[in-house]
Amino acid sequence: MFKRILSKELRDILRDRRSITLLIVVPLILMTGLTFFYDKLLAAPNEGNFEIAVNKEVGDSFIEQLQAYFPGVTIEKQTDLQEKVKNKEVQIGIQVDKDWQEKIGGQTPVSIKLIYDPGSQTSSEVIPYIEAAIGQWESAILKDRLQQANMDPEIVDVFATEEVPLKDKDNAVASFMLAILIPILIPIAIANGAYPSATELFAGEKEKKTMEALLITPVKPIKILLAKWAAISLIGIFTGLLCIAVLIIEINFTTNLKAGFEAVGDPIQFIAMSTGLIIMFSIMISALLMILSMLANSVKEAGYYMGPVMGSLSIPVIVIFLISESLNTWLYLIPVLNLFLFVRDTFSGQLTSLAFVIAMLSYVLVIIILFPIAKRMFENHRLMLGNS
Repeated sequence: MFKRILSKELRDILRDRRSITLLIVVPLILMTGLTFFYDKLLAAPNEGNFEIAVNKEVGDSFIEQLQAYFPGVTIEKQTDLQEKVKNKEVQIGIQVDKDWQEKIGGQTPVSIKLIYDPGSQTSSEVIPYIEAAIGQWESAILKDRLQQANMDPEIVDVFATEEVPLKDKDNAVASFMLAILIPILIPIAIANGAYPSATELFAGEKEKKTMEALLITPVKPIKILLAKWAAISLIGIFTGLLCIAVLIIEINFTTNLKAGFEAVGDPIQFIAMSTGLIIMFSIMISALLMILSMLANSVKEAGYYMGPVMGSLSIPVIVIFLISESLNTWLYLIPVLNLFLFVRDTFSGQLTSLAFVIAMLSYVLVIIILFPIAKRMFENHRLMLGNS
């Protein structure tokens, strides 16, 4: 009888176009859009596409010198630099003293104003390149002056710094992006998949006055409840696993984001652990949504109760930036947050088996608390019949 009820509930859910949309279409669109958006964010700026303007009074020699330290960039003379930057005709405007050569020869500072739009990503990206080019040019002039004074140019080099990254920089940034992308999308996708099922199987049946007919059947209420819970959970699990599959496939078509997966030491173990957490999270969120749906007398009312729960799934995004980056095993006791910690610590190489077990147990504990509440509510006929 349990299997028959489960099969019936799944058929009813899959007949609903809204359920199909939230189960398949929305996760596919979200995953695809955000995956390629994050990949675009990781794309390094193309120096050859930069267009820079200098004031017209400056001679060609300034442009030649700057291009020597910033090759491939397009530099042209313009009159109104601020207007050109404002209208996005150039990324940067460089206002230089027209007598810059005389000032360098007289060893007096040359005024250089970098005019850019901080609201433009491309304009902001050019600033470090310009400053680095001017810095190299300034260093070359300073060493030339020291040589003219018969002094060792090396005396200005106080520190010889060298960067020793523990990871590939590009891979590390890509891993950081994935550590945000995965735990944001998957819990929300699971909840979105379970949401219409939970509302329809309880609040929806109350609204349509079909709950009474179901409760007077000779089937034990516990079996009916378990079948409905299983149906909602299976829908959530399917949505979560679909998101993982879509992500893995689409990552291979990205240019920069796929480098982030190189930080995962054992991809098979990561996928296996992710599957376990997806299953447990789906069962837990299904139980919670099921309880909220029982409290409502209509689908609309259920939406009011479930809305805050859906919104709260994004709170760990803020929390993850406020806590330490080092592994804190006991934080894995907090459901939902442990999904973010799991992905972050996997990509940073800190994840331990104990942390994963604690995360799994946290969901088991919450389920043990929620199910007796759901059972007691379902056995309360006055509550389940609503206004009928």
